[in-house]
Amino acid sequence: MRVRKWDTRGLLKLAIKCVVTAGLLWAAFRSVDVGAVSKLLSGLDPVAAASALALTALIVVSDAMLLEGILRNFERRIPFGTALIYSLVGWFFSNVAPSTVGGDIFRAVQLSRAGTTIATAVRVIVSMRLLSFTSLVAVMLIGFPIAIGRLENHRDVVLLATVLAAALGAVLALACFRPRQWPERWSLVRKFRTLSDDFQRLLAPSLRSGILWLAALAQHGLRVGILACLAAGLGLHIPLATLFALVPAALLIAMVPISFGGWGVREVTFVYLLGAAGNDAESALSLSIAFGVLRLVVGLAGGVTWTLVSTHHYRVDTPT
Repeated sequence: MRVRKWDTRGLLKLAIKCVVTAGLLWAAFRSVDVGAVSKLLSGLDPVAAASALALTALIVVSDAMLLEGILRNFERRIPFGTALIYSLVGWFFSNVAPSTVGGDIFRAVQLSRAGTTIATAVRVIVSMRLLSFTSLVAVMLIGFPIAIGRLENHRDVVLLATVLAAALGAVLALACFRPRQWPERWSLVRKFRTLSDDFQRLLAPSLRSGILWLAALAQHGLRVGILACLAAGLGLHIPLATLFALVPAALLIAMVPISFGGWGVREVTFVYLLGAAGNDAESALSLSIAFGVLRLVVGLAGGVTWTLVSTHHYRVDTPT
């Protein structure tokens, strides 16, 4: 009965995700000329697509650097080649599997199977997400003055400022708020303290931390570069400054795991935010779809890697 219960619950979640994804895609497509979108996508320049793919490969490498460095914070060692496997296969589970957090779940489970305790594996992956999230907020903060000049409606500026303020508040809470006076028996307090301690470890000045932060920031810069390549390859006239100012917010919202691989959420946010900067819906939607397909291609490469490697390729060592 327990298996059937979980099967039913899983099927229900899957069905809800299907409905949400379909609804969001309908919302993104309902106001655009589908023929125009198809024409733009079919005209994608191969050189621009190859350039975007090369930049995506650099993100995979950067992701491996983050995993390797953060594991060292938890007194674990992993060869860079092994970290690269974790990164590439993680892309498969994040972009091809139903949830955008699939890659994180894969990494945590595989780390635990490779000898890391479950608690440490979860803390490693959460630390990676915190690092990525905080660096993304920093990029959004830098780009906000540019966004003010690009957005045509004051309401959109307020909306973007609200998203940025909420994200910045979350970062400051982790960095500064230490509820030492709260009862230790509260599970939520213990978990928050652990998150805060791990985050502050990342903030501690050191060469390793500096490299980790630079790698995380580079990832967001590379994503903007990828979108710039795709926009140029599609023949879109979207300025680089607009992409830098608005795309990080769109990608932040697309992280919400309510649809398949972020599909639907990403398209709606691209259409809305880039449209608010004066770009037509067809251009914004074409760019989002091209970006999503590129991620699928890399994800499929990760899937092939997953089928080829053995369990010993995921080994994690404890420093002597």
